[in-house]
Amino acid sequence: MKRINKSNPPNALTEFAIENPTEVWDPSFRDHDAGNSYKTVKHLMLKDQGGLCAYCEKKIQEMPEHHQRIEHYHNKSDISNPNVNWGLDWNNIFVVCLGGSSQNNENKKRYPLPRNLSCDAYKEHLVSKGKLPQACEGYYLNPLRIITTVGLFDFDKSNGQLHVNKAACANLADIDNQHISLEKLVEETIRVLNLNCARLCDDRLEVLKSYNQEVTKARKANDRQGFTKLADRWFREKWPSFFTTRRILLGKHAETYLSDIAYNG
Repeated sequence: MKRINKSNPPNALTEFAIENPTEVWDPSFRDHDAGNSYKTVKHLMLKDQGGLCAYCEKKIQEMPEHHQRIEHYHNKSDISNPNVNWGLDWNNIFVVCLGGSSQNNENKKRYPLPRNLSCDAYKEHLVSKGKLPQACEGYYLNPLRIITTVGLFDFDKSNGQLHVNKAACANLADIDNQHISLEKLVEETIRVLNLNCARLCDDRLEVLKSYNQEVTKARKANDRQGFTKLADRWFREKWPSFFTTRRILLGKHAETYLSDIAYNG
């Protein structure tokens, strides 16, 4: 998971919310203007997110539209506060992947469900079982609030799993934290979104494989600028799949490059 900077209003959703403050997301907004407003908002968010799933960072921009889903961070069905319409809150929505819920039969055998669900699909699985509240602020990280200057995650090259960057967490604080520490909040984020399911770990190991190939190629060519060139190739355009994994792998070379381009999410 990486930080997301959302475009400033107005947009089709915020205008609809002002004109229809008591309406609901589905079907009211989704069907508004024959669905064109919904599509416009989704495309805007994909641009904001650099084409990545807000949670696992798979590249979803080139996927068919029915493989791109809008997720409400705070459950949109929560009507406990009459002053807040979570379904129409611009700062409560992201675009995510389908979380492994639409795999073909071959992949389902390789990555059986529900243990290979991820992102909002796994989150909703927990909510439906009463293991995560609808008001989830502080129970897992919000992509709008993740810091950009240092990573909260570490990457295990042996198995593709994400772990907590304890050193980073020890020097930071986080509001809306229902846990005893930021370290626990990051740990719970991995669990709630099931970011270490085998399917995603295998995807991240493919990124590691590509990285190792590039490093080997640069060393054989005695190219001392190999890491810098790779950082440019990976981060020149907004953004590569599994951004966080790539950032961890490139370490100081990634940080230098991102600093030079004034990266802020």
